Amino acid sequence: MVPSVISHYTILEKLGEGGMGVVYKAQDLKLGRTVAIKFLPQRYPANREDRDRFSREAQSVSALNHPNICTIHEIDEAEGELFIVMEFIEGRSLRKAIEPGPLTIAEAIQIALNVTEGLCAAHGKMIVHKDIKPENIIITGEGFAKIVDFGLAQTSEPASGSETNLVAGTIAYMSPEQLRGDQVNHLTDIWSLGIVLYEVVTGHRPFGSEYVQAEMYAIAHEKHRPASALRPDIPATFENIIDRCLEKLPGSRFPDARTLRDELRKINHGSTVTREVGPKSIAVLPFADISPEKDNMYFSDGLAEEIIANLSKLRKVKIVSSTSVMHYERSGKSMKKIASELGVQYVLEGSVRKHGSDLRITTQLIDASEDVLLWAEKYDGTMDEIFDIQENVAARIVKALRIRLTPDEKRSLRRRATENTEAYQLYLKGRFFWNKRNKDALQTAIRYFEGAIEKDPLYALAWAGMSDSYYIMSEYGNIPRKEIYSKARVAVQKALECDDKLAEAHTSLASLIMLSEWDWPGAEKEFKLAISLKPNYATAHHWYAEWLSFQGRIGQAVNEISLAAELDPVSPAILKDKGMILYYARDYDGAIEHAKKAQELDQDCVLAHRLLSLAYQGKGMFNEAIAENKRWGDLVGNGLETSIALSQCYAAAGNSSEALRLIENLTPEELPVGNMFRGIALVYAALGAIDLAFTWLEGAYEKRAEALSTLKIDPKLDRLRADPRFSALLKKTGLET
Repeated sequence: MVPSVISHYTILEKLGEGGMGVVYKAQDLKLGRTVAIKFLPQRYPANREDRDRFSREAQSVSALNHPNICTIHEIDEAEGELFIVMEFIEGRSLRKAIEPGPLTIAEAIQIALNVTEGLCAAHGKMIVHKDIKPENIIITGEGFAKIVDFGLAQTSEPASGSETNLVAGTIAYMSPEQLRGDQVNHLTDIWSLGIVLYEVVTGHRPFGSEYVQAEMYAIAHEKHRPASALRPDIPATFENIIDRCLEKLPGSRFPDARTLRDELRKINHGSTVTREVGPKSIAVLPFADISPEKDNMYFSDGLAEEIIANLSKLRKVKIVSSTSVMHYERSGKSMKKIASELGVQYVLEGSVRKHGSDLRITTQLIDASEDVLLWAEKYDGTMDEIFDIQENVAARIVKALRIRLTPDEKRSLRRRATENTEAYQLYLKGRFFWNKRNKDALQTAIRYFEGAIEKDPLYALAWAGMSDSYYIMSEYGNIPRKEIYSKARVAVQKALECDDKLAEAHTSLASLIMLSEWDWPGAEKEFKLAISLKPNYATAHHWYAEWLSFQGRIGQAVNEISLAAELDPVSPAILKDKGMILYYARDYDGAIEHAKKAQELDQDCVLAHRLLSLAYQGKGMFNEAIAENKRWGDLVGNGLETSIALSQCYAAAGNSSEALRLIENLTPEELPVGNMFRGIALVYAALGAIDLAFTWLEGAYEKRAEALSTLKIDPKLDRLRADPRFSALLKKTGLET
């Protein structure tokens, strides 16, 4: 279309494109002015009656003449194209403005005032926008906000006869009543503005999820996380305004835009009370290793991880997991970009030079949102002083962020896991290899943890590290979990004997009793204790999300694993398991997207292929499901387990002969683990052989197959749920009372 002439407008350049049309910059040949033209999709409106109604509403909107609303000059049709001619605004969308990170509080309040002024004018003429979002707010070069796309709004008068709702809106910014399909009024714009303001000051949406079903559920039913949890410096009065905009019941929101505007004016004129205390958010980047030796990366990475572990004990600090910050090592990204992607305000970076027992450590704390260096310090010492140095760094961070510590937190920061520096270095090496997450590295990690325990038998973290290594070993090698659960249980009990307040140990114990004993109340008690001891421990939230999903509490599970992802934003394991929870929620597209994201972060994420196979099968894409199952089998090296899963894929696809060929000669004596019994049961369930399916499920129960934890939620078992034997099995596993 560029360059071309339509009606009396010369098209100059394309400005943008979205679901509601394409926008071009154009020259008005009659009046000699620059305008913006939006060409609407062919489907919109769909017929002549709809077009006439659209034109009437556009005429009504064109009567709006307000500095905070983009003026509509005309609506026309040429060559079968329906288009709107609007004021051309020099500036950028609010979406572009917040891409680098959240705006200042002052900027957010000013934008809120501008938008609210525009809404006052529109609502006064009974016009509801219905799609307030960052893309529909333009910030001029002078920092002035204007609402655009009122031409796609509707009047608040109900439609009659065959008239239809022309505007679907954008789900993330829709009000609960809008999602329900109820008749909406001006209060839906107030809700949407609340979403926008929350996003502007925190960098996150209050009900944020990358998956539509989960986000819709949260909007309709769940309370949003306080903005102050993500943005500690937000004034209480401004947060209260956002919270009131986001009330689920329309009648609990501000009654109209004028009331909202008046409240905003009050805080803009100096009556704002800034929070003295609030959660701070920080990322500790991997320390650069500048040692002359080439084998000290374990120490530089471990030093950062230990500082993270110390700060994670503080309730008023949000600190992202070490696995996430390690993703940014040598990334070349700016501090502001890293902080924005991790959802934090502050970044600690440093370097380590280790030569023998001599150390030189430099650190600097940066307020990335303002690009300001808060402090920098250099420490010279020896390995014997490493614990003093770590405590000093933590204390300086606490002081710089003006955090008030409770007496318990002060004691916690001074508590040392060991006094033995040799044991400490062996522990760091163990965690270094544990983070690599493969069979050989896990075995190496166990050897280092064992070495640390030899140096200090009361080193609780080393015992917990050993338990964690045994616990996840079966995911990365052909080792039945039952063979290593006992070793993991012994290690975790030792950890708790050494330190009964160690969150890592309580998390490991919770998972063990959840999967090996089906002690659901006991497991939840341990998970909640771990989270109370260390609220920022991502793994505790991650594994508790699995517990919630097994109970069928999918909405809560999505929330919990989303919190884990906030604390560890680039963890492939969390991404994969969030995808698995979405699979259980029958959100197969969401599961596929998460599996692919996990693969982008870690091309060796083998279990992502398994998740893809399940999700493709859920969508009826059986060829793709079979292909992904085969890839999983090739990579994992467990031919028996993956061939049973492949048989189930063939059975679901209707290829009974190939499905039976893969399992017909298998006997119970040949199957080393109970999960394989369940796998064969799934084959027979897909083939409609219900009695055989229950026979094999009973075998899985006798073997205490941990995969039976998914009985309540596994889509592949849906054909069996109406059978009384299924309810009996749920009761035997404790999943129903």
